[in-house]
Amino acid sequence: MSVILTIHLGERDSTYSAEGQQYVVPVGAHTLTAMLTTDPPRPEDLTNAIGLLVDHIADDVAREVSAAILADVVQLSGPGVATVVAVEVGGEAVVPFTLSREAAEEVFRTLVTEALPDRVRNPGLPANEATSVLGVCCAVVAVLRALQLRELTVVQEQH
Repeated sequence: MSVILTIHLGERDSTYSAEGQQYVVPVGAHTLTAMLTTDPPRPEDLTNAIGLLVDHIADDVAREVSAAILADVVQLSGPGVATVVAVEVGGEAVVPFTLSREAAEEVFRTLVTEALPDRVRNPGLPANEATSVLGVCCAVVAVLRALQLRELTVVQEQH
């Protein structure tokens, strides 16, 4: 039987759920974006932002949602998550979408190394998300790294 871990990345927190267990981490996309104080972000700020979420996943989520580390399928939703997919495909994001770790890391490297005037030119990236997408990228790579995943599935945000 497959274990499905669902993650909702919110602005100020993120929720991890599997097999009837749920845990809310007090870190969201805006939390991570706020840690990036320069444009483009400094490597040490990116490391700290990713590390903050990785630590919560490795410690708190692994303890409180024991099935999380055994998940066969990881589904990720939340504001801005589909934007990462849109940048990957260079246009409109169609979800569900299987995002490989390699592709997520490439989108991350591309966006975090560009200054805002260059970043907004990326196909698929709405100008109004050109800053907030950095925090979302940090969260996506943090999830992939912390759970040692090859891929995750970006799904439609649940309302």
